[in-house]
Amino acid sequence: EPSEQPRIMFCCSSREDDKPSDRPQGHQGVQRNAGGPSPNPNGKPVGVGIVFQPDSTGALHVKSLAVGGPAEKCGQVAIGDVLHEIDGRHVYRKPVSQLAPLILGQEGTIVRLGVQRGNLQRLVYVELPRGWNM
Repeated sequence: EPSEQPRIMFCCSSREDDKPSDRPQGHQGVQRNAGGPSPNPNGKPVGVGIVFQPDSTGALHVKSLAVGGPAEKCGQVAIGDVLHEIDGRHVYRKPVSQLAPLILGQEGTIVRLGVQRGNLQRLVYVELPRGWNM
């Protein structure tokens, strides 16, 4: 039986081979919780602008997206999506505290999230640039 390729969405990429952009280098990117978003001027790890909330089973759902953050700008992450993978690592039902080091990273680097959307039987993969500071 032929295996179906996963659906990958490239969003707000900061790779040099992309078309030129008006956006300044170091554009804004990720948030994990409801802190006030701001650009990251000091080199500390940054995220992608997603706030997750666990349900009663421990699965993490996208609760909200930071306005102006990479996930919101991308338009490919939806409220209610359930997080399953971060950069190929299975993270379904893992505590948020274990996920922070996987999502956060150097500004401009890419993180690949695998999420389940609605009743789809396969994961939707989204690549986002890190660049949002809480």
